[in-house]
Amino acid sequence: MNPNYKSLFEEITLPNGVVLQDRLGVAPMTTYSGNPDGTVSDAELEYYNRRSNIGGLFVSACIAISENGIAFPNQFIGFDDKALPRLKKLADEMKANGSKAILQMQHGGRQGQPDLIAANETVAPSAVAGPEGKPTPRELTAAEIDDIIRDFGETTRRAIEAGFDGVEIHGANTYLIQQFVSATFNQREDKWGGSLENRLSFSMAVLDEVKKTAAQYADDSFIIGYRLSPEENNEDSVGYTIEDTKVLVEKLIEGGIHYVHVSLFEFKKQPRGAAEQGSIVEILSKQINGRVPFVVVGSVKKPEDAVAALEEGADVVAMGRQALVDPEWTEKVKQGKEQEIHETIPQEMVGKLDIPESMWNAITSYGMVTVEK
Repeated sequence: MNPNYKSLFEEITLPNGVVLQDRLGVAPMTTYSGNPDGTVSDAELEYYNRRSNIGGLFVSACIAISENGIAFPNQFIGFDDKALPRLKKLADEMKANGSKAILQMQHGGRQGQPDLIAANETVAPSAVAGPEGKPTPRELTAAEIDDIIRDFGETTRRAIEAGFDGVEIHGANTYLIQQFVSATFNQREDKWGGSLENRLSFSMAVLDEVKKTAAQYADDSFIIGYRLSPEENNEDSVGYTIEDTKVLVEKLIEGGIHYVHVSLFEFKKQPRGAAEQGSIVEILSKQINGRVPFVVVGSVKKPEDAVAALEEGADVVAMGRQALVDPEWTEKVKQGKEQEIHETIPQEMVGKLDIPESMWNAITSYGMVTVEK
């Protein structure tokens, strides 16, 4: 192995004492490929097994924690015990090569799909109209908010029963938790809205419920992470900024989170309107100050990119699209064959990467990956 990449394979210890075998991970990627009843499909099991040797932290696609929060066709579900047998198989496949298997938990909120939800409606913190052609969501009642918080706990219980090593609370990418943080989409006048403190209270209530459930059903080795979008961009307003996110990060650390995961398309991205100089990763890394591991994703293709992300301030570097393109990425680096890493999908590898058909159709039609001509 090239000695320049040695830092990628150093162990790191989480606040609860769990040791990750390296500084690499797999980022959550939507598969669109669950069974019609919301259980994990055979094609998904093959997909996860194929990528189980990329890094020590393996985060699944997001699982729907409530029936009224389904956001994708063929999304797998965590709100029914019928899902457990296949979730157990998923955890086994993700852990096949020593990775810690993390189940990402999500509620779509206003990003849900009405035709996939029994009530044929979406729900959100407030009934704020969306883009043309998308329905205006119904404002959640206080009782419904409490129900969703409990759903996060119940899905955590099922994750523990299924054998996952931990869960990740999905507070990013415009889904329900981020909608509560946003003053644009959260216009409530009760305890869940108004000030930044109130708008962050839903995030913290979910964390508290997940922690309570883990304390009841798991031991101290169970991992709880949180994924966030560091700033918000809306058509009508700039939304929250990285300065607001720093307040959230502080609350998460004080609340006992085991790692913070930032969702980015580019790990060197600069923030808008920040009070200090540096990239988003540099600023948040300084804020975290080594108290918990900082997981970063964003355009990492080569091992030198991963090393650069560590130097930028990441503690763990997760790969999304690159994990799709080349599941053998880490083995090639370990064997000194990094020149053989594919950054695009070679024509001869089409159909040989254990990517489920529905996922393949989505990622190629959206231009998420490039197939060589």
